[in-house]
Amino acid sequence: MNLRKTLLLSWALFIIAGVFAQEKPDWENPHVIEINKEPGRTIFHSYESESLALQGIREQSENYVLLDGMWRFNLALKPADRPKDFYRTTYDVSGWDLIEVPGNWEIQGYDVPIYVNHPYEFADPRTPITELRDGPEPPRVPHDYNPVGSFRHDFNVPQNWDGREVFIHFGSVKSAFYLWINGQMVGYSQGSKLPTEFNITPYIKPGQENTLAAEVYRWSDASYLECQDFWRISGIHRSVFIYSQPKLRIRDYEVVSTLDGNYRNGEFSLFVDLKNHLTGNQRATIEYSILDDGNRIAGVSKSIRMDAGAEETFSFEAFIPDVKPWSAEFPNLYQLLITVKDRRGRVLESTSQHIGFRSIEITRGQLLVNGVPITLKGVNIHEHNPETGHYLTEELMLEDIRLMKQFNINAVRLSHYPFPERWYELCDVHGLYVVDEANIESHGLYYGERSLAHRTDFREAHVDRMVRMVHRTKNHPSVIIWSMGNEGGNGVNFYAGYKAIKAVDRTKRPVQYERVEIGSRFALEFDWNSDIIVPQYPNPYTFEWFGQHVLDRPFIPSEYAHAMGNSMGNFQEYWDEINKYRQLQGGFIWDWVDQGLWKENERGERFFAYGGHYGEGMPTDGNFLLNGIIFPDRAIQPAMHEVKKAHESVRFKLLRVQNNTAKVLVENLYDFTNLSDFSFSAFIKADGKVVGTVEMPEMDVKPHVGKPLTLELPEIIIRQATEYFLHFEVKTKTASDMVPQGHIIANEQFKLPWHEAGEHQQLKLPELTLKSSNDKLIFSNDQVHIAFDRHTGIITRYRVNGTDYIHNEQGPRPDLWRAVTDNDFGSQMHVRNINWKKATLENELSSLDYENAGTGIYIVKATWQMPAVETSFETVYTLYGDGRIHIMNHLHASETETSDIPRVGMNLLLNREFENLTWFGRGPWENYNDRKVSAFVDLYQGHVNDQMVPYIRPQENGNKADVRWAALTNGMGTGLLAISDPGNERDGFEMTAMPYITADFDAREKYDYGPVHLELAVINDVKPRDFIRWNIDFGQRGVAGVNSWGARPLNPYQLKPNRDYKYGFMLVPVQNMDVEEMVEMGKKF
Repeated sequence: MNLRKTLLLSWALFIIAGVFAQEKPDWENPHVIEINKEPGRTIFHSYESESLALQGIREQSENYVLLDGMWRFNLALKPADRPKDFYRTTYDVSGWDLIEVPGNWEIQGYDVPIYVNHPYEFADPRTPITELRDGPEPPRVPHDYNPVGSFRHDFNVPQNWDGREVFIHFGSVKSAFYLWINGQMVGYSQGSKLPTEFNITPYIKPGQENTLAAEVYRWSDASYLECQDFWRISGIHRSVFIYSQPKLRIRDYEVVSTLDGNYRNGEFSLFVDLKNHLTGNQRATIEYSILDDGNRIAGVSKSIRMDAGAEETFSFEAFIPDVKPWSAEFPNLYQLLITVKDRRGRVLESTSQHIGFRSIEITRGQLLVNGVPITLKGVNIHEHNPETGHYLTEELMLEDIRLMKQFNINAVRLSHYPFPERWYELCDVHGLYVVDEANIESHGLYYGERSLAHRTDFREAHVDRMVRMVHRTKNHPSVIIWSMGNEGGNGVNFYAGYKAIKAVDRTKRPVQYERVEIGSRFALEFDWNSDIIVPQYPNPYTFEWFGQHVLDRPFIPSEYAHAMGNSMGNFQEYWDEINKYRQLQGGFIWDWVDQGLWKENERGERFFAYGGHYGEGMPTDGNFLLNGIIFPDRAIQPAMHEVKKAHESVRFKLLRVQNNTAKVLVENLYDFTNLSDFSFSAFIKADGKVVGTVEMPEMDVKPHVGKPLTLELPEIIIRQATEYFLHFEVKTKTASDMVPQGHIIANEQFKLPWHEAGEHQQLKLPELTLKSSNDKLIFSNDQVHIAFDRHTGIITRYRVNGTDYIHNEQGPRPDLWRAVTDNDFGSQMHVRNINWKKATLENELSSLDYENAGTGIYIVKATWQMPAVETSFETVYTLYGDGRIHIMNHLHASETETSDIPRVGMNLLLNREFENLTWFGRGPWENYNDRKVSAFVDLYQGHVNDQMVPYIRPQENGNKADVRWAALTNGMGTGLLAISDPGNERDGFEMTAMPYITADFDAREKYDYGPVHLELAVINDVKPRDFIRWNIDFGQRGVAGVNSWGARPLNPYQLKPNRDYKYGFMLVPVQNMDVEEMVEMGKKF
C-alpha cells in the first residue's frame, strides 16, 4: 500500500472513530491536537550546496518557495455558515476578497479585534453573542458566533521537486485549522505561536499550479490554553512557505555546545536525525564542520547505512580549546555546517546555523552562565505591531533589539508564547538572553480545581506545546531558560511538562514556572517543578525580604514593575535591592510595548486604539494592554530613561569630597565586560555650563569588581548662590550593530558641597497704591497693576510694564488634585482620595487680609477653607512695587482625612504667548518624586507644546521635580520667572507647564468616575488651549509602579494628610531677557 493510500485510510479510520466515540468536532476535542502534522523540529533550511548553506539566504535555495502575499479569503461568522466545499479545486473563489498573508483578519477589516485580560472572550457574560452565558466550559466553544476564515491560494511547485519530499510550513495559525492541497485533506493542527508542518508530497503536482485551502477557526478547545493578556485576534499571522528535501533527509538535529569545568574550552555534541523515505537501503555520508570566521576549527565525516523507511540518530563530539564563549555581552558565534552526501560524494542537502558555546547551570542557588552569576535586566514582550497586529516584520524586531541594547536591557521573556524563528536568530547575533515560554495560559479558569493544570484530558496539549517549543529553539544560544507557561495554575499537567522538557533538552537548561508558589510567598514554599523562583509583582520590600534569606533557587521575578501609563515609580528601589543581594538576579518588567493599534477617527486622524474601540458591546478590559515602556510605534516613554539608569552596569559612589579632592568608588556590574572597553569622562557643571574637567585614569576594572579613585578637582572660583555638580559619563569606544560609538551607557551626577550664600539685594521700590472696593483689591503704580478678587482671593490681573500675564483672570489658586493615572485608578485614588479634588474645586475663601509692610510692599493673606477635608489652605502674597510677587503657601494638616494628597500646590493660567519654557531643575524628560534618578539637575529649554507626554489614555503627565527656577517667556524674552525659596523643605518645587488644564487629562470634571475604561478616551481628543497652565507645586504623590490594581506609591512618595506643608516661590516679571540673564536673576531673590 503506498503512502498516500495509507494516509487516507488512517484519516478515514480516525474520523470514524471520532464520530462513534464522542461526535465532537476536532476543534472541540482536547484529545485531538493534530492530525498528520510533522513532529516538532529545529527550524533549518535545506540547500543544494555547502556554499549556499553558508550564505544562509533561504530565498536563494532551489528548495524554498515563499507563499506570503495576497490570498483569497471568505469569513463566515459561525461554522455552520462556512463554505464547506471551498477546498475543491472546482469551487469558484474568484469573487472572494483578497487578504494579506501573514496577517490577522480582524486587523484587515473582517470581524473585530477583542481585548480582554484574563477572561475568555468567547465565554464572557459581557459577550453579546455566545452560548456560554455561565462562563467557560472547556472544551466547549461557541457555535453561534465562532468566525471561520476560509483561505485559498494557488502556487507553483518547481518541476525539479519531483522525486523529493515536499513540506509546507505555517509559522503560526490561530487557533485551529484544516489544510487541503488540490482538494485532498492533508491534516489538522491547533496550538498557535508554533510552526505547523505537513508533508504534502502525496498531494502536490510538481511543475504545475497547485491549490491550497485552509479553514481557520477563531476559537477551538485550544483557545482555553491561549488566554493571554493581549489582543484576541486570529488568522495566519506568520510566514507560509514550502520546501523540499531529498528522500534521505535531515529531519532534525540538536546541538549541545557548552563549556568544560574550567569554562575555557568548548565541549560540542551534535545529534543528527536522518530519515530515509526510499524503499531500499541507503548508504551515505554525514559531515559537519564548525567554522570561525570562515576557518574550519572542527569537523568530521561519518559513513552511514540506513534501512528503508528508517529514522536514526547519529551523534558526533568535539573538543574546542580556548573557545570564545557566547553571552549577551559578547555574543560570539560560530557557524555549524551539516551536509549529507550520497555514496558518490554528491551533496544531497546541506544546512548551516550559528551556534554559541555557553554553559548554563544553577549552583548554590544562583543562575550561572559560563560559570558567572548573571543579572537579567529584562522585559516581557508581546508580539505586537500597531499596523498589522501580531505579525512582526524583521525591521520591527531589529528596532526592538536596538532599543533594548541602547537602554541597558539584556534579557527578554517571550510572553506568553514562542516568537517567530527570526527573533531568536537576531537575539543570538546581537546578544539578548531569552526566556522561551510555552503558549499556555488558562488564566480565565484561575488556579483552583477548575484549572486545566489538573485536567488529564488537556495533558497532551500542555506537554505537546512545551516539547515542540523545546525542539524548535533548542539550538539557539540566546535561549537560556524554558518557561512552561503563565498563569495556568499548577498541577499534574505541569509536573508532566517539567519532566518532558528535562527529557528532551540535552543542554539541560533551567525550567521555570511562576505558579509554583504554595500559599503565601513569604512562607518560602515553592513546588518542585520550577528551577527558579519567579513570583509576579513583588514590591521592593519583598525583594529585600527574599534577599535576606538563603534560598534554594535564584529569585528572578517573571513580572514586576507594571508599566501601565505614567508609571515605573520606585524602579530604582528594586535595583538597589538586586544589587545588594547575591540571589536576587534581576527580573522582567511588564512590559515592553503598549499594544495600541492604529485606527482612524471620524476626523481622519490616526490614533492608537485599545480594548473597546472595536465591536459594539464586545467584552473589553479597556486600556489594560497599554503597559509598555515604549509606545506602539516604538517612540520612547520617559520611564524608559529610568529603566536605562537603574539597569546601568557601571555604578559610581561619591565617598568623600575634601577641599579639591573627591574619593569615588567605580563599580563594574557587568558580568563579562572589563571597563577598559569604555571611555570615561568627568566634569563639573554649574548653571548649565561645564566649568571644569576632571582627569580620569584608565579604567581597567574586571567584572563584579570595584575600583576606588582619588580625583583631583579643578580650581574653581565659587560663585554666590550657585550649585556645582560633578558629572560622570561612560561611553562606548567602538560601535556595534545595535549601539553606536560614543553612546552613553552610564552616567551619574553628584551635588558638590561647595556653596557660598547669596546676598539678597535691597532694591529701592516704587510705591504701590491700594484701591479697594467690594469686589476688588488693586495694587498699582505707573508700571504695576495687581488685582485680587475679594470674593475668591484669586489674582485676576497681573500687569507689569505694559505686559499682561494672567489669562482670563485665572491667577494662582490652590491645587490638590491631579489627573488620575492608570496606577491611581488601580489604587482607587478616584474614590479614596476624591475629597482632595472636592477641596480643590469647592474651597471657600474665609478671609482676605492685607497690610502695608513698608515702602512699595504690601502683604495680602488669603485663607481658603476646605470642608471636604476639614483643613485650610493659606497663601501669603508679598507684593513689591517693582512687580515681583512672593508667594508662601501653607496647607494645614487635615483633622479627619486619611487618604494621601495627590498634589500640594498652585496653578495659574498664563497668556499663550509665554510659550518658551526654561528651567533649572530635573529634566529634560518628565520626572516625578519616585522616578527621577535618570533626570539630572541642569539647565533646560523647551516649548510648552513639547512638555505633554502623549500617554494613549489621557492622564497626568509632564511634571518636573526639584526645580530651582523656571521661566515662561515669549519670543522677545518677556515673561514670568518663578524662583524657589532656598528654605523650602525640598530642593526646589515641582512644576508643569503646558497648554492644557488638568481636566483635559482627567477622566471626569467632577467626582463620579464610573467605568472609565469603557469610555475610550484617547490623547488625540485632547486639544491645546489658547493659554498655558502653570503648576508650581510643593509636589505630587509618586506615580507608583509595583502594580496597577491596588498598589499605591511607596510610603516615602506619598503626601500624608496629617502634617502641614509649606513652600514658597517668587514670581519675577522679566523683559527682553536671555537665558544667562535668567540664570543670574534666579539667584537674586
